[in-house]
Amino acid sequence: MAGADQVLKQALSKYKYADIARRDVTNAMTQFKDLRPSHDSFIFNDGNRKELLNLDGTIPVTYKGSIYNIPIGIWILDTHPYNPPMVFVKPTSAMQIKPGRNVDTNGKVDLPYLRDWRYPQSDLLGLIQILVIVFGEEPPVFSRQSQMAQSRPPYPGASQYPGQAPYPMQGSGFPMPMPDSMNQPPGYSQYPSSSTQYGGSGFSGYPGPASSGYPGYPTQNYPLQYPSSTNQYGGGSNLPYPQYTTPGTNTVTSSAQPGSTSTVTEEHLRMSLLSAVEDKMKRRLREMFEQAQAEMNVLHKTQADLVKGKEKLEVMVKELENEKVEIENNIKLLQDKDQEVKEVLQKLDNQDKLDIDEAVVTTTPLYRQLLNSFAEEQAIEDAIYYLGEALRKDVIDLDVFLKQVRELSRKQFFLRALIQKCREKAGLPPMA
Repeated sequence: MAGADQVLKQALSKYKYADIARRDVTNAMTQFKDLRPSHDSFIFNDGNRKELLNLDGTIPVTYKGSIYNIPIGIWILDTHPYNPPMVFVKPTSAMQIKPGRNVDTNGKVDLPYLRDWRYPQSDLLGLIQILVIVFGEEPPVFSRQSQMAQSRPPYPGASQYPGQAPYPMQGSGFPMPMPDSMNQPPGYSQYPSSSTQYGGSGFSGYPGPASSGYPGYPTQNYPLQYPSSTNQYGGGSNLPYPQYTTPGTNTVTSSAQPGSTSTVTEEHLRMSLLSAVEDKMKRRLREMFEQAQAEMNVLHKTQADLVKGKEKLEVMVKELENEKVEIENNIKLLQDKDQEVKEVLQKLDNQDKLDIDEAVVTTTPLYRQLLNSFAEEQAIEDAIYYLGEALRKDVIDLDVFLKQVRELSRKQFFLRALIQKCREKAGLPPMA
């Protein structure tokens, strides 16, 4: 553990959120003790290289009642935990990747949990727990058929059936993968020793150090997957990893050592086919459900848009009705005014010639005197103006102009004084 702490300290020294990332990684390693930290170079698709923390190891996955250790690698970005890590399945030389909905051909894992990653709701422990569940439903690896298996000497008792393969065959014609531990003494670990590297597996899509492959896992840290039986080769029926079976496999019986036979019966094939059909039906139903859910979401959004549009239309219709009522009232008012104007015009047409001086009638003698004085004063103002114009055009002489202006100005002065007294008497404000 001290070595792991030293690796974490060195790897997280340049991380932006080192303390938070350290707590998250430590929490995940506490629950999944087979994961080991390392400080390696990761090469991105654009060719950039960056030193990142890598959690390398296996996680226990339960598949059809058996527990399998799935090898994975988790690369922690330097912005962890605010950006999701990168998860890869790293098969050994005895395994092969099984591409599916969550794992591509290069072993990269893509989950909704990673796409919707958001700290602090998302963390490494939750991610690994979801990986355990997802891999339990659809294993990402299966046993690779090794060419060396065909050259191995047959098991004791195999010569009793000449011309018959020692293991059941898949529908594609290749022998069904079986655990390598069947050929090994009891207590031998199925995992590669510390000298085994993943770099020799031939898979180029997995990130790793630039100089070498991945180091193997210590054998003492992994429990024996297959309990040894009383015989030398072990009669356990569990396989080290889920097998990639093909529907339509025939029933074949192979003999093992004396006193122990391994038989694939029709019941086994039926159960395998039922399991494959069940998995396929589950996938199809899940796809149909997701498609229906997406369509429902689109319909709900469309319904919400239609409801909003309906509300807007109702408001617009109400405003139009109000405007219609207002316009009708204005039309009625205009019609009444038009009728009044027509009546006045008709009265004027029926009357005799109107005298302008009698058109305006005051209510009191004071107002009549004020009106007449104002009209005369304005007339004198106009007369003085036209006298100036006549002098300018040499229509009258200067002596005549001065005489007339002097008389009119004196009269205008008295009229303005009279107007001022009348306004004071009537209580009106003085003229400006």
